[in-house]
Amino acid sequence: MEQIHQIYLNSLGIAFFWEKEEGNIPNRVQLIFKEIGLFFSINELREFEHLIDQSITKNSCCEGCALKNSNCKFLLKTPLYQIDLSVSMDELNKIKDLVNGTLFRINLESYLNGEGKN
Repeated sequence: MEQIHQIYLNSLGIAFFWEKEEGNIPNRVQLIFKEIGLFFSINELREFEHLIDQSITKNSCCEGCALKNSNCKFLLKTPLYQIDLSVSMDELNKIKDLVNGTLFRINLESYLNGEGKN
């Protein structure tokens, strides 16, 4: 049976590595939020971070709208050109936290076990 190695968790979802008998599947991260599962390479995850920031910037014009955070839906592109998501601003911010926290933990682990190791 496959196990997971949790990287980051927030109120919307979880990010983890799949573990096989040989160890983690290298350079692939599983993101699960809402009813969606996305399996990204580290580079795709970084691209997704950029696409999230673009979507937040593009949709910041609605700052005065009281319904923006929960009722309005915005397009969020993914690195998988076939898949775009429809999310609220609140969901978009939580996805941003999930992706940023995941990349931070991956970079920290890489540093601690790489160049930062004595």
